[in-house]
Amino acid sequence: MVYNRSSTAFKGPVTVHDLSAQHRRYVGLAGRFKAGWTFHQFLQGLQKFFVEAEIPRYPSDFQEIHATLKQVAEDLTGSDQEKVAADLDRAARQLAQMTALLSAADARVAPPLLRQFFERVRNYDDQILAQMVRFYLLLAGEDGLSGDRLDKVDFLVTKLSEEIDPVSGSVLMRDRRRMREIYGGFWSMFEDLSPDPAWLDERRRDIDEFRRELAALPDLDALAESRLVARYRETKQILGRYLLHPEVLAAVVETNLAIKNKVRLNFRAEEERILSESQKILELEAQVPVDLQLDQELTVFRQKLEEFERKQRSDNVKLEDIAFLRRQVEDLMPRLARRAPSGPHLVSPSDLAPEEGAAEESVGPSDELLSEHYRQVVDALGGTDNLSTPRAVALDREVYHLRLEPREIVAFRRLHVTPEGDAALESFLLEAASLRLKMNEEAARITEILDETAVTRDSPVFERARRTTKLGDTYVQRFGVLIEEAVRAGLFAEAQQLQLLRMRLIRDYSGLWLLVNRPAMS
Repeated sequence: MVYNRSSTAFKGPVTVHDLSAQHRRYVGLAGRFKAGWTFHQFLQGLQKFFVEAEIPRYPSDFQEIHATLKQVAEDLTGSDQEKVAADLDRAARQLAQMTALLSAADARVAPPLLRQFFERVRNYDDQILAQMVRFYLLLAGEDGLSGDRLDKVDFLVTKLSEEIDPVSGSVLMRDRRRMREIYGGFWSMFEDLSPDPAWLDERRRDIDEFRRELAALPDLDALAESRLVARYRETKQILGRYLLHPEVLAAVVETNLAIKNKVRLNFRAEEERILSESQKILELEAQVPVDLQLDQELTVFRQKLEEFERKQRSDNVKLEDIAFLRRQVEDLMPRLARRAPSGPHLVSPSDLAPEEGAAEESVGPSDELLSEHYRQVVDALGGTDNLSTPRAVALDREVYHLRLEPREIVAFRRLHVTPEGDAALESFLLEAASLRLKMNEEAARITEILDETAVTRDSPVFERARRTTKLGDTYVQRFGVLIEEAVRAGLFAEAQQLQLLRMRLIRDYSGLWLLVNRPAMS
């Protein structure tokens, strides 16, 4: 990208025209700086909220660029316009380099990740969204607008334009007059575009036609079968930068909001129905004999269900995800039902109670710090089907949020359903699962308050977390001893399962430890 092509060499007296040109150039660079700085802040926030996001590191020279532009602002009306021009040239080069770095980082930000960020983060204002759009449009001025970047601009403009109706809960377009002014500002960034009015009007009618077609669709099934969303996206991709024309963009936003309302109206109920039926399939799987082909199909189904639930937790479920699961449910359910014997047997509270006359044994954890979370684990597993496979129980909707491993389900059953094995070992494994749950909750609380300047390392939440990490260190060491004992006894499969549980504990322990100790290292 080249931004210094407007540089000026001054010879002779400086004219009003020269001053005006310098001022326009300064305003343009200042706008680029603001858009770039906003996008830089977005990337920083993205890394904070989504630690798994692989955003490459890049050198940040914003302070130096800001200092240069500030100096230009002070000298702009002075007599040394050659110095002003040189400073503007330097700022332009620096901005070009920084924008190239930000553009490369943006290539790692998929549209779903950007959507998840702005759905999760609520403390932003309209200016942030507008500056994000301007950043992408600055890139589009050089590179065009298509693919993922057009999808991101489409989302950001729609997010900027929407408001919630307090009565119906639907999303509506905000003050249309005000939004058209904003759209006009976006369009003005493309000085090289001058579309034919008749062509634009035809494109706007195309967009309106999608909205009319949408209104006639009765439900999500019809929406998925019509491929309306995919066809609509293809149309927007063809428009490219012309999508930002105020007349077209207003129609696009109206249609985007109409699709959003249609999906929201039907989505949650359909999502819950599919998940409920999926759980029935997992229950049936544990009860019926399966052949090789059916077993392979069920394996694929479980993988897709896990993927679906991951997307559900991040609010990233798409229509095609629901449609795929629905087709699998409709195919598998009747085939399994035909083979199913009597209904499942659930663990009841009476199953967990000690027999009359028997000496009561402690069913709580060895450390009272874990009492609350240990009880959560036991209570959740107490209502599960003890004939289901441990893996199926771990995936059960009432249990899944605990992130248990099949070996921990086995530990629960050996303690509370059919006592067998080493009670101390099985209790330890349930305690370790409870400890992971406690670590994750405390890490989430600390993450929520990290931006509060009044929070210090002496806050109660940090003190509790320090005690938890100290306990975690003890449990990690205990796992090491148990693994060695299993290996010496030739129980290699058991050792492998214990190693998996140890690694999961280490991962959660490390995350909490870093949060607790980061302030001390800053």
